Amino acid sequence: MKISVIVPVYKVEKYINQCVESILNQTFEDFELILVDDGSPDNSGAICDELALTDGRIVCIHKENGGLSSARNAGIDMAKGDYIAFVDSDDIIDKEMLQVMYSNIVKYNADISGIEYAEFSQDLPQLKKNKIIKFKQKNLMEFIMQKNRLYCVVRYLYKKSILQNQRFDCDIKLGEDQIFIFDYVLKCGSLVMSDYNGYYYRRNINSLSNGQLKSSCIGELDNRLKMIEKLDKKTKKYGQAHYWKGVVAYWTRAVVYGTAEGFDFESIYTKEIKKNALRIIFSRHIELKYKAICMLMCLGEKNAKKILKKALADRW
Repeated sequence: MKISVIVPVYKVEKYINQCVESILNQTFEDFELILVDDGSPDNSGAICDELALTDGRIVCIHKENGGLSSARNAGIDMAKGDYIAFVDSDDIIDKEMLQVMYSNIVKYNADISGIEYAEFSQDLPQLKKNKIIKFKQKNLMEFIMQKNRLYCVVRYLYKKSILQNQRFDCDIKLGEDQIFIFDYVLKCGSLVMSDYNGYYYRRNINSLSNGQLKSSCIGELDNRLKMIEKLDKKTKKYGQAHYWKGVVAYWTRAVVYGTAEGFDFESIYTKEIKKNALRIIFSRHIELKYKAICMLMCLGEKNAKKILKKALADRW
């Protein structure tokens, strides 16, 4: 068995059939599909059982609700493949995705194979060609952190032999992807990355990672600080930049969308951003959009908020 594809399932009766169909239609056929019903209260679990009867590659697991990380861990524990891939149950994948990821990791003898992803709501975006970039250990962490490749665990193919006992942290409610990817990359010697965008992420403004800011975002920033502690002297600068980008991004989200639980994220981090404004603005590892927001804030917080709300309400 080459690849184990793990799909955590919870309250997705509307989307699960489309998701599974896209996986079963892969041109790469040597895989198992592990559907993990995480105690879903709707018909998702029953649909998974029905799907398992139609294709021998499908393995269906039912468990008590424990959250996304718990479901993914249950899938890893059951996986028989040499490689591990993850797909979220409301998303779909291009028919060539597994083939591209597998071919790249083998051809370039890499420890992890990555692709790009594309958001969609109705129509699927146009596919990009399989342009390859390879990174070895000396610049691997720079690429992963500076280019924001710590997001979306579903964009990578992992070697089970490297993964070993590593699992998702079930105590993390937001940003569990980046901790998992970060800890895995620390064990890697090389990465192969493609601009092929064969993973289609369904945009949902009501998901944990979109819309109004939640208090869990503070925990996500704390996790970024913990990552810095694991980096050596040469790579700490990338971790620090990654942290500040998170602070600016979440502050902006709070300004544009507000906060969901009444906590005052803006005042907590406004002083911190202003205090470290020069570090952010003159960092070589922080993109221009974050620096521009920082400069706007320093010139006048009231006007900065007004400009951001008008410019980013439909895009951030």
